[in-house]
Amino acid sequence: MLKTCKLIIVIFLQFPFLSEAQTESKFLFDKPGRWIYANRISKPGSEYIAYGKNLKATAEWFHQHVPIMFNLKGFDLLAATYNSGSNYYQKRPCNYGLPCEMNFEFQLFYAKGGQWVVEPPAFEIDINNTETGHDSGSTWNGYDYREEDPTLEAQINKATGELNDLFVIFPFVKDLVPGVRLYGDGRLIAFNPDRPPFWIPVTVREVADRMLAYMSLKKDVLLLPRLKQEIAKLSEDEMNAHAYKGNAELFVLNVNGKQDGLQMMRFNPDYWDRSLPPSAIQFMTFWYPQLSEVEMDEYFKNNLHPHYGQLMMNSIKLEDLAGLIVRKK
Repeated sequence: MLKTCKLIIVIFLQFPFLSEAQTESKFLFDKPGRWIYANRISKPGSEYIAYGKNLKATAEWFHQHVPIMFNLKGFDLLAATYNSGSNYYQKRPCNYGLPCEMNFEFQLFYAKGGQWVVEPPAFEIDINNTETGHDSGSTWNGYDYREEDPTLEAQINKATGELNDLFVIFPFVKDLVPGVRLYGDGRLIAFNPDRPPFWIPVTVREVADRMLAYMSLKKDVLLLPRLKQEIAKLSEDEMNAHAYKGNAELFVLNVNGKQDGLQMMRFNPDYWDRSLPPSAIQFMTFWYPQLSEVEMDEYFKNNLHPHYGQLMMNSIKLEDLAGLIVRKK
């Protein structure tokens, strides 16, 4: 009974602005809505069948545990899963779990009739995706059949993948609960804290070696000589230091070992528990807006509807979120 009362209070406190704007709103915030789940990952095979079941169970967990999702008013809620990652993605050593994007679309009802179904307010969760939770990574181009030696295709693609595996991370903020970690820019990660670190640092030397391998195979006559000159300028200490993005003196390499800027990382292949099937959910990333009450009010004034992603995250128990990560068979 006490838990129910607390839940009602949470919902009430999250919507102080709705009653004020009801009469002039262009949306019907009181109209009951329905829950819709759609798995839009169409890849064949038993592993994807198992993955579909796991994703549906995860979406249903949110449906049952987040107040605005089980008490649907003002919108139909579409939970849709989409494949993420290219065919080459799964071949990279750092990737194991099947990746996907889970979108919660808040399809609001218009006061004048109809419904907001084209790009409505939405909240995205990324599952088993090593390319999320951090700043955007590199985008070096792989083998080009129109210009490059076909005997080098495998080598070029391997070198491209190793270079594109590098990314920068936002500063660590804190561990909110075991298995849920917050980084800067509102990046929230749910993981298995009993496994090795999911991100591991790279040295300036590692970055340089990967760039050298790539540009040599690509026969880049413009940048390769410049890269070699820049590497020659660096001391052994800096080459062996952890890499950070940015260097005004190194146009091509553009990293430093002086802890200046955002740190460079790569996803750790050893994080994955490979005794679990690839369909198991082992890693999740979220955007955690952390808007203040004043910012929430301002958002509502500007958009005429609440920030549903913030309302979702406000009402989730983070220790329960950590429980969504599969840790054993």
